[in-house]
Amino acid sequence: MPTHPTRFASGGRTIPIMMGLLAMLLVAIGIGVIFQNEANYREQKTRETNVQAEILAASVTAALDFQDAPTARESVDALRVNPQILAAGIYGKDGALFAGYERRPRSLPNRALAWPAAGDNMVLAVYPIVRSGERIGTVYLLSQREPLKRRITRYGIVALLLLLAAMIVTALGVAHNLLRRSNRALGERAEALSDAYAELQVQVEERARAEEQLRQAQKMQALGQLTGGIAHDFNNLLTVIQGSADILRRPDVDDAKRIRFAEAIVQTTGRAAALTAQLLAFSRRQPLKPQVIDLNRKIRAMTELLDRTLGERVEVVSDLAANPCRIEADPAQLEAAILNVAVNARDAMPGGGKLTIRTGSASLGEDKPAMALAFADTGSGIGEEDLARVFEPFFTTKAVGKGTGLGLSQVYGFAAQSGGDVRVDSRLGEGTTVTILLPCNLHGHEEAEEEIEARPVIVSRSGRILVVDDNEEVGMFAEILLQELGYEVRRATSGSEALELAQSERFDLVFTDVVMPGMSGLQLAEALDRARPGLPIILTTGFSDEVTRSGSGGRPVVFKPYRLEALTEAIDKALPRKV
Repeated sequence: MPTHPTRFASGGRTIPIMMGLLAMLLVAIGIGVIFQNEANYREQKTRETNVQAEILAASVTAALDFQDAPTARESVDALRVNPQILAAGIYGKDGALFAGYERRPRSLPNRALAWPAAGDNMVLAVYPIVRSGERIGTVYLLSQREPLKRRITRYGIVALLLLLAAMIVTALGVAHNLLRRSNRALGERAEALSDAYAELQVQVEERARAEEQLRQAQKMQALGQLTGGIAHDFNNLLTVIQGSADILRRPDVDDAKRIRFAEAIVQTTGRAAALTAQLLAFSRRQPLKPQVIDLNRKIRAMTELLDRTLGERVEVVSDLAANPCRIEADPAQLEAAILNVAVNARDAMPGGGKLTIRTGSASLGEDKPAMALAFADTGSGIGEEDLARVFEPFFTTKAVGKGTGLGLSQVYGFAAQSGGDVRVDSRLGEGTTVTILLPCNLHGHEEAEEEIEARPVIVSRSGRILVVDDNEEVGMFAEILLQELGYEVRRATSGSEALELAQSERFDLVFTDVVMPGMSGLQLAEALDRARPGLPIILTTGFSDEVTRSGSGGRPVVFKPYRLEALTEAIDKALPRKV
């Protein structure tokens, strides 16, 4: 019967047409997917370049503000790890090049206005550098939109799709079962292509994570470089010291008041030294030294300091919990955190106000009891947008010159390293509450006793000491202290001068600074060991990592700022007193 051949012939003509249409549809879909993928990649690359420009602008704000070109160049040179970044330029307010980096020669103009438009395969991001609302410069960042490898891959996919379409068209004349086999093979190839695309997505995500880690590393590097320039937090301590010193200089001060203000200077300088150690630990990420602390006792002990620091316009009120648990924290870091939060509260109340300090039980999660230390002020409060950024390094709502923007970030770092947390609640016009959560002591350790500062005991001593320090004031201070102890003192302002004196005169001990221009204290000590074997040498420095990195050679070290009793103890160990 002719019916079946007719159907077969008709079906034979229909199948090639359908398969041809299907092949063209597949090609169109493939090209569409490629174009869509390319558009998405271009948009993603544009966003990434803008984010990199924003991060670079944030990392060089302080450097441009202080005209610190080396620091700005370090931030720009960090972009070398990304091979797609072709050029980056930091331009000042006047449009002149301040610092820059270029992967291709002559791709970095000397003037901001000389930047050409980005080419077809380039992305140019321009981001302003703003300091306290004022534009102080501009970041230009030029990156390659698409690497050659990706372009080759895309064209390879197009060729593969065309090849598949050709194979489908060629197979139109084959029997129906062969067509199904071809379809099955096509499905397997599509699955392989899907797996390859999934692998590509994983690689893109890994690259994004690596870039995020790089940005965080650059941010922390900038923090470490700029932490040493902090001065705001010290002004509060210096106010107490300078005011007490002014009182002591008055001729009509009675003995009781003189002792009281002298003690205030001693205690405040001790806290200043602790704060210095905190900043150095923050910049170098040194581990904390936790102790068991009674939080209520710590607040009571700091009441007088807070009163003097915050001034008469701020009323300090304590609301301390009954029978609190002991906490585990670094005492010096805790004091610094309390001062940071209190000073921020004072600055939020320029016309005066009330600061309430509360303690109470809290929790850091299941089976994690904690103590909450809350500071509630009656100041101006913080808006929602600024509240979300209060822990960002270098962010501050204060006027220019009134704050570094590192206070709350230091508090947050201290709390996090101690196993706790910090929370800030605020509304404009209704004040701010900062709550520090610190874990309770669960190990049964006893509370550390308060250190009792020893009174310097002046005992007559004898001997000749060579003091070496390039700072005139510090050297003179050490000379006066040693003379008070009864020693004969000669002073040198450099390592080479000290070496000449030690070779021509007799000394019983050398007391030398470590960081000096030219010959350092460590180099001087090594030279003296060769020239005068057995001569006792004591090192002094304000930066512990210098001695830790290079080693002291077994020599005693007195860290600045040092007290008379600390200096006496070191000398007595190195140079026993003669009876």
